[in-house]
Amino acid sequence: MKHKPLLAVAVITALGGAIWWQQGANSSAPADAARGKRATSVELSPVSSAPASIRLSTNGNVTALDRLELRPQDSGVIAAIRVREGQQVVVGEVLVQLDAAAERAELAKARAALAANQAQLNIARRELSRSQELKQQQFISQSALDTVQARVESLAANLAADRAQIDAVQVQLARKTLRAPVAGQVGAISLSPGALVQPSMAPPLLTITRVAPVAVSFYLAERQLPVVRQAQAQAPLTVYALNEADGSCHQGQLSFIDSAVDSSNGNVLLKAQFANAGKALWPGQFVRVTLDAGHYRDAVALPVAALITGPDGQFTYGVGKDNKVRRLPLTLLAVQDEQAIVRGVAPGTAVISSGGQNVRPGETVTVARAKPRAAKAAVQPETVASCPLPAANVGRTAEASAAAGAAP
Repeated sequence: MKHKPLLAVAVITALGGAIWWQQGANSSAPADAARGKRATSVELSPVSSAPASIRLSTNGNVTALDRLELRPQDSGVIAAIRVREGQQVVVGEVLVQLDAAAERAELAKARAALAANQAQLNIARRELSRSQELKQQQFISQSALDTVQARVESLAANLAADRAQIDAVQVQLARKTLRAPVAGQVGAISLSPGALVQPSMAPPLLTITRVAPVAVSFYLAERQLPVVRQAQAQAPLTVYALNEADGSCHQGQLSFIDSAVDSSNGNVLLKAQFANAGKALWPGQFVRVTLDAGHYRDAVALPVAALITGPDGQFTYGVGKDNKVRRLPLTLLAVQDEQAIVRGVAPGTAVISSGGQNVRPGETVTVARAKPRAAKAAVQPETVASCPLPAANVGRTAEASAAAGAAP
């Protein structure tokens, strides 16, 4: 499933409105008037600088940190199931017991063989001791002594093989008892006692899922990656997850950024970890995710209508005092409510917010008289559905904002 992220920005103070360029509708350039050409009429908007919060919103998916499908390592018949569906288990807890009668019998046989060979070895060692004394007294030959010595070594090797056999049978016996390798909640149990199970069986005996803590996976566009990485380098980033099923909001922390961008859609995978103490977030569930990508004291903003996308990236058209159009490359950081947070354009620059589709760099334009816009009141702390987000911390310096990706 491809995720197309939506971007959200809470602009904390008025962006624009206080500075506005107004000129008469009939103020055309003398050069164009002399040639009899009518200059294109455009509206201008100021590039402003003000405190802002960059928050990126998209859809996410709750995933378990640990999820295990339990299957036997050896074939066998289920003797007993020691847990119930939905039960919480701890590491090492017995889950399923397979019939181990054959393994117990094999273990008893191996131990008996060990005892017999141990007795034979004890006799051979005593015989070797007597043979060594007789050899010193020249009553037996060296060949006879070597024969006894070889018997001792052979029985010792048999004893080692018996011990190895016991270890092997004990491993097989241990595999008949299936224990929980991780802590979590038991899922659906597909079989009952008496059923024959095999390592290659398609449905697992049961599943164990760790539901607290959990992770939330989500995708962002690759052009948002520099903003997130630069903000993460300064401090851990907070992620909010809105559970639309019950309207609850949960706070977590960004824990992972994938090492590569998906070339098929231009998105990058991120993960956040949530304590999920109340288990309101359930693995497999879809949630609304908002990543708090930092607060900026001097964020540079301009109207979305002033943005233009070309083959070489995004840019805007600026207009100087001589009414000539200039192409201004920029980097878009985030956008919301018809305002864009950008990097690469200086505050105070007049940009074309209407009529820019009909102009070219170097062209002289006529500036239409725009109606004055009243300054907006400061926006309250942003709310995503019923998930309240804290107000921006405007204490960051302009230098810190620039280092985090905001315009200088």
